[in-house]
Amino acid sequence: MASLALRNLSRNRRRTLLSAGIVALGCALSLVVLGFVERSRALIQESTVQQFGNLQIADPNLLDGRAEGFAYLIDPVRRVQVEELVRAERGVVGTTAQLSLSGLLAVRRTTAVVRAVGVVPENGVLDYNDLVVEGRGLRPGDVGAVLVGRTLAEELGLRPGDFLNLTATTVAGAFNVSPLEVVGIFRFSSAEVERAQVFVPLAFAQLLLATDGVDRVVVRLDRLGRTWAAARAIGARLRAAGLALEVRTWDVLSPFYRGLSAFFDLLFGFLVAAVFVLVFFVVLQILTLSFLERTREVGTIRALGTRRDEVFRLFVAEGLWLGLLGGGVGVLAGLGLSLLFNGVGIPWQPPGTVEAVALGVDLTPAVVGIPWTVSVLSTALSAVLPAYQATRVSVADALRAV
Repeated sequence: MASLALRNLSRNRRRTLLSAGIVALGCALSLVVLGFVERSRALIQESTVQQFGNLQIADPNLLDGRAEGFAYLIDPVRRVQVEELVRAERGVVGTTAQLSLSGLLAVRRTTAVVRAVGVVPENGVLDYNDLVVEGRGLRPGDVGAVLVGRTLAEELGLRPGDFLNLTATTVAGAFNVSPLEVVGIFRFSSAEVERAQVFVPLAFAQLLLATDGVDRVVVRLDRLGRTWAAARAIGARLRAAGLALEVRTWDVLSPFYRGLSAFFDLLFGFLVAAVFVLVFFVVLQILTLSFLERTREVGTIRALGTRRDEVFRLFVAEGLWLGLLGGGVGVLAGLGLSLLFNGVGIPWQPPGTVEAVALGVDLTPAVVGIPWTVSVLSTALSAVLPAYQATRVSVADALRAV
């Protein structure tokens, strides 16, 4: 049956090439777009994990933005307890603590409201020193030092070695102000982060707020794919220990990533639907004409004893072969285009970023398999209706057909 269907396709090579070309075009287009979407998603995942870590453990009121006062702070005893529970989880590279505060940054006569994040310098988990593009990073001995984002530095005219003042409200409700030296300028993928966030040593943030607590424990894992299983396991350990803290993963912590990821899914879903519909109806029309032209042939093989279901399977097999051939050519064409894009390195700027990156296409089994499967299914399904109609014609009427 399969070999006969393939021979039938070779009888009208022009029509077969046209059908297979349409299938291949849709498959190649889907493959390149899906690979581009996955590469873009991976870049945004990387920058998001770079900002938040794999996991963060904190008071749920703080994570949900419902915290009042400083009751959400994790005291040193609970912090040690949390870190011990986390280190028991497989795949944990390390932990660190942060303390964030909102403050007023003043440079000469210019002020800006910023979120100062107190970090442990050179902690090996999430210290942001690798983002520094001018000056140096924070060091363990630093106290009155700050890393300023490139966008904010340009707006305020700051350079390494300049001084500024940071004003904040302490845990007790008093105002506290302290001078800081700009030791480095950092670059980030988001202009908003560069403008609204600065990094200071954790000891300085605690001194400014007059507390020995932290607001969150950040966890780094050896693999991104381990994130969600580790979050469930650590969350269970925290509940068993009676700690009223919650574990959030990097994707939950970033509304921007969730929104952009949903947009990417919608974009590719729309493309797949469009390709499916295009291939389905174009190939449906071509196959319908082809089967109508072979009505007398159907009547002849039916008169020789071929059953209706065998004729139906023969025509569907022809459609399936078209899908396999067109999908195979489309995969090869898509791979060629993807390798070309990856080799040329066309610059483009992903949404929400300040740095242009080379346009690239990820080539994974899913990126190749999904477009190929859609192409084969759409082509095979387009053969069902004309094949069914061809088998409904009586033998006598089929033999009389012109």
